[in-house]
Amino acid sequence: MPDNPSLAEQTSKVAAITLVFWIMKVVTTTVGDLSGDLLSLTLGLGYYLALAVALAVMAAVLGVQLRTQRASSAVYWALMLLSSTVGAEVSDSLDRALHWGALGGAGLLLGCLLATLAIWRLNRGEIRIYPIHARAALGFYWLAAIFANSLGSAIGDLVGDRLGFGVLGGVVLNAAVLALLTILYYTRRASRTGLFWTAFVFSRISF
Repeated sequence: MPDNPSLAEQTSKVAAITLVFWIMKVVTTTVGDLSGDLLSLTLGLGYYLALAVALAVMAAVLGVQLRTQRASSAVYWALMLLSSTVGAEVSDSLDRALHWGALGGAGLLLGCLLATLAIWRLNRGEIRIYPIHARAALGFYWLAAIFANSLGSAIGDLVGDRLGFGVLGGVVLNAAVLALLTILYYTRRASRTGLFWTAFVFSRISF
């Protein structure tokens, strides 16, 4: 990794955490969620085949990111969208195909996300959100993104469908959580890493 911080930021393969990042995150995650429904329901692939297709495409795009030396915002946001598509299929497969239910699936996905972060910390010595250049760190980042997006999708189904709050109720809940996280960020009362990944889970509109 370059010693010069400005150069490190210029060559980072993940996006800087700004307001624009969170706006783009909501948009791409929502589109990715809808893309999952397009594959599994509209095109009739079913949850398992749709998951396999989404994973294959994401793996191909991730391969491009890992092989190239230059940072690409297009590749990064394509991966963000695809991680949400994969996440939607993982959540739906656990809930509707394996019949774990939204709550059971959410519990499993939360455990997977926490385990990924713990292994990332043990393997790399720290969980860096930005900048990131190393292949291993990128692998952990996108694996965590899949589980976080899967968890967000499961929570959306739980709140919207199982608890009957609908899309509007889910939006209100997510907005309230994000507002609380923002307060915690500026009052410096919580881990930046924990705040980031919690916001990652809830920064979506679940349909």
